[in-house]
Amino acid sequence: MEHTAINPKHQRALNSLYKADRKHCALVDKNQAIIEDIEYGTARYFKVEERLAEKECDQYEDLRERFVFEPELPKREIDAFTKSYEAFHGYTPYLV
Repeated sequence: MEHTAINPKHQRALNSLYKADRKHCALVDKNQAIIEDIEYGTARYFKVEERLAEKECDQYEDLRERFVFEPELPKREIDAFTKSYEAFHGYTPYLV
């Protein structure tokens, strides 16, 4: 996905945000594949689901802190990024 920042000084931060969001999407997809292989309702299922959800949450908080709050991207940059991301992928980014 190509996205051009409104203000060129934010381009690098937006590129990093995109990579981080795709990294989180890959983790969510990988975890979903793992959980689908386990029989629903078993003790193992709930244990694995809890562990994977905790891992996703930790990564989400870390990435959001590093790529959304640290560079303090302006709302208009995030809104424009979200709009182009949604048009390309069909859903809103996880990290914004």
